[in-house]
Amino acid sequence: MKKFLKLLFLALSLVLLVACGNSRADKSKTTASSSAGRVRLIVKEDTNTIDEKVSFKKGDTVMAVLKANYKVKEKDGFITAIDGISQDKEKGLYWMFKVNDKVAPKAADQIKVKKNDKIEFYQEVYKN
Repeated sequence: MKKFLKLLFLALSLVLLVACGNSRADKSKTTASSSAGRVRLIVKEDTNTIDEKVSFKKGDTVMAVLKANYKVKEKDGFITAIDGISQDKEKGLYWMFKVNDKVAPKAADQIKVKKNDKIEFYQEVYKN
């Protein structure tokens, strides 16, 4: 009886290990195949500039790409803080962004990204 229980335990353990190993492989294949490409994401935080190539999925917005790579606070599609660096309403300092070197005409949650886009976030004093 003890041999049977040991054998049963060993068989169940092997099945569990194989199942876990396959699910990880499937997950990485799904992530790689769901990527629509890469974009250049630049975030200027105070005096520090982070410039990197990041992946995105088909249909992603600028906001989705930013949130996938940074801690973001937003309100109505407009970024209010990135990685704890907030806008300053008293100084008129707000988070702005450009796509392919052009100031964005819409909120970040309304612009879909395309392969090889250059997206740049920075703080600037807003002038009317």
